Amino acid sequence: MTDSHPGRVRVAALFDDLAPRYDQGPVPWFRPIAARLVDLLDPQPGDRALDVGAGRGAATFPLAEAVGATGRVVAVDLSPRMCDLLRTSVADAGAAQVEVVVGEARPGTLGASQFDVVAASLVLFFDPEPAATLSDWMRLLRPGGRIGLTTFGPVDDAWTAAERRVLAHAPADMLDVRTSGTRGVFGSPSAMAGLLEQCGAIEVGSHDEPLEVTLPDAGAWRAWTMTLGMRQIWESIPPPRREEVFVAAATELEGARGADGRLHLTQQVRYTVGRAP
Repeated sequence: MTDSHPGRVRVAALFDDLAPRYDQGPVPWFRPIAARLVDLLDPQPGDRALDVGAGRGAATFPLAEAVGATGRVVAVDLSPRMCDLLRTSVADAGAAQVEVVVGEARPGTLGASQFDVVAASLVLFFDPEPAATLSDWMRLLRPGGRIGLTTFGPVDDAWTAAERRVLAHAPADMLDVRTSGTRGVFGSPSAMAGLLEQCGAIEVGSHDEPLEVTLPDAGAWRAWTMTLGMRQIWESIPPPRREEVFVAAATELEGARGADGRLHLTQQVRYTVGRAP
């Protein structure tokens, strides 16, 4: 598999576009999810760790802190722009143990059996060939090495209803968490555990944990989703209809308004971890 796969090329282009604003807003989202994944993986000082689909570094920096100055973190992303911005952040942080690489995490490019830890937070559901890709990630691990993935479980009723209004306009072949990322092998903890086992992992566990997002109003929700992969879905809606769709979604979100006047939305985050034999 190479970057020439049309689905992977689209993903790289999408995240090049998102890169300047990605994970830079006031909503705690990628960072707490990635930090929890790193906690579950329990990297040790001196470990060699890989962050797949590193983005702006949500998992990169917790990994770097855990492995310390004697360890190494390789952060890989398909998006050149994401990598450029991450390199700047790494340099600003003085994280000399971090190397940022543009491309795919494959044994042919990184070397087989090189890593003690592989982390892939909110990445795999974008890949057009998830089982083959995950099998490649397993081959990157040293014997006994640990792998961890985050994907998404259900969201609460109001959020589901609001997203349904937007998703009705998504192209059928769109690779996005809200389309491809909640069905099939991504549809349940047991299915995710089965996928990781199928790809060669042992001691596999998968479970969901809630993450609450608090926003002042529906406008803030739309602005936030425009910094995520969901942006491509908004942009697939014909411009004359976007405001109509937003109003319908905003009406659904009213069901999540709390006594404090703010929207309280809950996402179940799925953590799947295992070990190389």
